Amino acid sequence: MKTKFIIAILMGGLLGSGLGMTYAADPMAEKEASPTIKERLTKDTIKGTLMKIEGEYYVIKDDNGKQPRIHVDKSTKMDKVVTGDMVKAYVTDQGHTTTLQRDNESGRHDVGLMN
Repeated sequence: MKTKFIIAILMGGLLGSGLGMTYAADPMAEKEASPTIKERLTKDTIKGTLMKIEGEYYVIKDDNGKQPRIHVDKSTKMDKVVTGDMVKAYVTDQGHTTTLQRDNESGRHDVGLMN
């Protein structure tokens, strides 16, 4: 009886650690940020390639070649993003980003990135 209990604990530990490794393999796989319906209807949307991160300011190159600088802070709902990612930003009239999400529909573009 004691042996079965120990084996059950060991198997649970092995299975649990395997699940943790599977999740940790791609930390950017899950999207975290989701705009509200109000944001979708009332905020300006900027879509493009994330070119540069400068503290609380992110530079996105849109399809027209423009590179607007958006503001993010602790109140911004954000996916995990890195330079080169295709992103979609919901921005207020004052230039503050309420939601920043990866735009997987557009795919990832390889472009010359600024540091």
